[in-house]
Amino acid sequence: MTTAYQSIDVPFEFRHTCWFCGEPYFESYAFMPSPNYEHQAAPVLLPCCEECYGFCRTIKVSGLDLLRDKVKEKLHRKYEKHLQIGANWTQEELAASEFEGKALEGFKESAWTMFEIAKERVNYAGWPLTIDGLPIAGLTSRFQIEFDGIVYTSLAHAIEQLAKTYVIPQPYLEQVVEVVGRQRLGYAIRFAKTTYGYSDEERAASIVSLKNLLAEESELAPQNAASTGGMVVDLAEIQSLIIARIQVMPQAIHWALTHGVTTLHQLAEQEEAFFEYFMPESELVAFTYFNGLQVYFEKRENEPEWAASQDPNRALFARLTD
Repeated sequence: MTTAYQSIDVPFEFRHTCWFCGEPYFESYAFMPSPNYEHQAAPVLLPCCEECYGFCRTIKVSGLDLLRDKVKEKLHRKYEKHLQIGANWTQEELAASEFEGKALEGFKESAWTMFEIAKERVNYAGWPLTIDGLPIAGLTSRFQIEFDGIVYTSLAHAIEQLAKTYVIPQPYLEQVVEVVGRQRLGYAIRFAKTTYGYSDEERAASIVSLKNLLAEESELAPQNAASTGGMVVDLAEIQSLIIARIQVMPQAIHWALTHGVTTLHQLAEQEEAFFEYFMPESELVAFTYFNGLQVYFEKRENEPEWAASQDPNRALFARLTD
C-alpha cells in the first residue's frame, strides 16, 4: 500500500470546505485514476464533505474532472426532488401559497431553502486545483451545460434530469434536442411538453413539423437580420468568454450580432427587445445573458486594443461594421 500522497493547495478562504460541493469538510479522499492512463504516481488528496466522500469511494474513473462530474451527478439524482422545486415554484408563489396541514405547512416553510441548498451544491465549482502552485493538467468543464440557473455535467445529463423534472419521455426529448440543438434547450423543452402526450406516430409527425419550422426560420434569418441592421451568423462561430468572473454566453452575443447591436448605448436602447427574446427561457437566463453582454461591451469600448486584437469574436464584429 502506498503511503505517499499529493495534497492539493487549499486557499485560506476555502479551508475546511468540500471541493466538490462547498459543504463543511469531513475527510480527504485519496484519488487514484482507474484506469491510470497518465501513470499518476501517487494519490491526490481532495477535501470532501461526508456525503461526497461516500460518493467518491464508489467511483472509478480515469480523471479528476470525471470524478467531479460523477459526484455532481450523484448529488443531482439524490436531490432531484429538491431541485425540481425551483422549476415548479417561485419563492413568491411558495410564500403566498395556502397550504393547510402540518406537513404541507412545513413544506411551505422549508421548500425554497432546500432548493437553494441543493442548487448551490450542484453548481459549486470548487477552486482551481494546483499542487505546490502548479496547475493540475487535464481538467475541463467544457462539456457542462447550464439551464435555468442549474449546472449539469453534460447535455446527456441535462436531458436525463430535465425529462424527469418536466415529465417528458427522455427518448422524445433527446430527439427534439437533436433537431433544435443544445443551444436551444429551453425551446426544446417547451416543444416537447406540448407534444409528448401524443402517440408514437403523432410524435414522429411533430418532429417532421419541427424540422420544417426550423427550415422556414433559417430561410427568414437573412431577411430578419437585414431588417434589424444585423448579420447572419452561426451560433457555433461565436466563442464564450469570461470577463471579471462573469461569463459572456454565445447566445447573447449571437442576438447582438443579428440585431446590429455593438455598443452599450445600442444595447440599452434594445433592452426591452432583448428581454422579450430571452424571457421565455427563464428570467434568470435573460438577466444572466444581459449582464454578461453589458460587461462584454463595456470592455470592448474601454479597451479598444483588446477589442481589436484579443477579443475572440473580433472578426465577427469586424464583419458587422465593414
